[in-house]
Amino acid sequence: MIDHLTDDPLAVEVQASSSFNNCFISVTNIPKMISPRVASPRVKRTNSYIRAHDLNLSGEDIGRVVDDDRTDIETSERVGSTLVSIDRNEDVIINALVDIGLSEAGDESCRWIATNSTVSALKKRTKQQETTGSWKNAASGKDVLVWSTKCTRPGHGAEFPVVKARGLINASAKDVVDLLRDSSKVRHYNKSSLGRKDKFVLSNNVDSETKIMSSLTKPPIVRKPLECVTLFYSRQLTVEDNVELDGAGYITVGRSVWENEHGRTKSSTTRCEILLSVNLLRDIKTISGEKVCELTIVTHAVSPAGIPLFIGKQAALVAADAFIRDIRAVFEK
Repeated sequence: MIDHLTDDPLAVEVQASSSFNNCFISVTNIPKMISPRVASPRVKRTNSYIRAHDLNLSGEDIGRVVDDDRTDIETSERVGSTLVSIDRNEDVIINALVDIGLSEAGDESCRWIATNSTVSALKKRTKQQETTGSWKNAASGKDVLVWSTKCTRPGHGAEFPVVKARGLINASAKDVVDLLRDSSKVRHYNKSSLGRKDKFVLSNNVDSETKIMSSLTKPPIVRKPLECVTLFYSRQLTVEDNVELDGAGYITVGRSVWENEHGRTKSSTTRCEILLSVNLLRDIKTISGEKVCELTIVTHAVSPAGIPLFIGKQAALVAADAFIRDIRAVFEK
């Protein structure tokens, strides 16, 4: 199993194409957007770029480049450029990714299609069962719940499915998020990992962290190692996030980054592309009084060329289920 943050559950199915016929915005000087949720000091220049076609950045967000209220998609069509520079703009990018991540992880609507095993698990539940959070479809017992849905955000990668999985971990949300943050511990739950390192640490505070990570994995279904370079952000949840909580909670989000504004890599390895990686962690207390953590993951990624969508989807569902179980196993040793 691969690391959900960079070696994402869907990363076994993904690689980046050398060219993209899609719309992005190219921004070289977005004004600093100070947010109450993110106020990260810039440590050093990363010279990294990220896709922003679905981040709903308006003309106000990129006011020094455009002079109207067009969306980022319309802007990219007008300026004919590609990606957004992360340097000096990480706040507005991260806040947009967190908004999307919380929306997807907390969405319990019927747009999510449950796997057969998930349908069976939910039907078997009783009022006496040791359940968990008060929210709909909360995790319970040893079950791992898995769903998939179509991407509702237009643009690059919209044809690929979004996968969500949920399960209980016998640890606190803080312990689990600390595990996911620590690049030195990836192999504890990822047998396919060849290593992960932090390339740039943009901020590292008590309750939040922003960095760019690089990882290599060698899943069984690919001949060559896959490289992931990802912008990763994590922080503790607050009441302003409007997330149902029974205790402390944390969110992590990630998206692939590139070395240039054209979405190309200088690396000789096969680059995989993660469009969205989310971990939502919530402390809960079972009926018996046991304190555990519910982990909800969401992944949206680009499948390798030549792999049919239905095969990639099935592999992604299996990978999401395995990721929850692999994290769980770390804390049961």
